[in-house]
Amino acid sequence: MQAIELDEVNAIRARIARAHAIAAERFRAAFAENPDWRSHLEIQAAALLETARGVHLRDGDRIAYRIDGRVVTPYVVEDRPLWPYLVIDRTPAAILEYWLLASELAAWSMTKLIADHAEYDAALRRIQQPQLVRALVASFLPEAEVREDGTALLEVTVYTRAGEERIERRLLTMQPDQELVFHSRELIAEGKGGVPA
Repeated sequence: MQAIELDEVNAIRARIARAHAIAAERFRAAFAENPDWRSHLEIQAAALLETARGVHLRDGDRIAYRIDGRVVTPYVVEDRPLWPYLVIDRTPAAILEYWLLASELAAWSMTKLIADHAEYDAALRRIQQPQLVRALVASFLPEAEVREDGTALLEVTVYTRAGEERIERRLLTMQPDQELVFHSRELIAEGKGGVPA
């Protein structure tokens, strides 16, 4: 596994923040003409991919969304998974960027990447009645490994509040079809708060 340096992590985060600003500006203009709030997701998806460095759609493709109650599903072709339509550079930083974009595109906001000790301390302060399970953590930097068979591994430290508050180190695998699959986790800290999932 290769560590993704904090400068690169912050560059990816800055591109995502820039995409949010672009999307907000475009949405204001679009909403004035057509007051359908759901168009924001498509505008945001386009901005995220426009600003990304290691992830893009094939030429001519665009992301649309199906919204069914609280379930938000991005797609390029209706009733087909989105992930095979994305082109991902085979570098550790691009794998991290892909995971962060996948979370944004799927409108999943229950996890937050932790990449350094200051972010870990901030997450601990947010947790209600934190209990440390693992007191010493050498590094919070994300790590990735790109394999010759087209798969990849990504290891990240996250703060999550789905169901209960936790800080954990997660290992994800990227399958040949580019779907990210949860593989395992190591609990670092937990608390009593959280949002029902």
